[in-house]
Amino acid sequence: MPELAPALHAALADFAAHERVLVALDFDGTMSPLVDRPQDARPLPASAAAFEQLATSPGVYTAVVSGRNLQSLNQAYPEPRPEICIGSHGAERLLPEHLGALWHDEPLSTKQLQLLKELTGRLEQIAAAHANVTVEHKPSATVLHVRQAAPDTALKALAQAKSALQQLDGVALLEGKAVLEATVHHGDKGQSLQWLREVLDVQAVLFVGDDVTDENGFKVLGSADLGIKVGAGPTVATYSIPSPAELPDLLNILIFMRH
Repeated sequence: MPELAPALHAALADFAAHERVLVALDFDGTMSPLVDRPQDARPLPASAAAFEQLATSPGVYTAVVSGRNLQSLNQAYPEPRPEICIGSHGAERLLPEHLGALWHDEPLSTKQLQLLKELTGRLEQIAAAHANVTVEHKPSATVLHVRQAAPDTALKALAQAKSALQQLDGVALLEGKAVLEATVHHGDKGQSLQWLREVLDVQAVLFVGDDVTDENGFKVLGSADLGIKVGAGPTVATYSIPSPAELPDLLNILIFMRH
């Protein structure tokens, strides 16, 4: 079997010992290496295969919990995908029938739709004024992407966006790696994980993520849970792995421990 740091291996064994568990993975920067263009992202084949196999283990539920909207996630993550896919930081949820009955997707109000139109217009103006800065549209949010821009241009565009949007009441700003998301939906990955914990009635949750927005997921984890940060940077997660390349090893060890 592959080797993990001894402390992480022991924590994984403690997690695997629970009868019913949820294994939730972020997508970009976790299942897929980060890429310049979001549409070019794909899960590492070894990660996708191990995640699919893990889902067949008795008592194991699997889910992707992503900031991507579901349409974008479906395009970037070829089938087979997990039955549970959380998109747009929780605003969108693709669920099996027995869970779908427990989730009520409320449409945006007239006020929220107007607010989304306003913030989108402001971000589109900023993107048009800077080379290689783009916007992505989601059902309840708009995202400014600066990964392809020159560093000084990226910083300037992000600063202008924050300044232009911070006074809009009802807009939440989510800062990630080379992105700024402005949303009128105020859910996050932590709330999504808590909801899944309750409806699946699991005893422990494993969450793996790499970005600033994944910290909302790590913050809700308890003593029986396991949070793993991918890559460097400050985090409240207890453990870390260097890059997405190590995720298949982690998943395969967990598969081994569950059999």
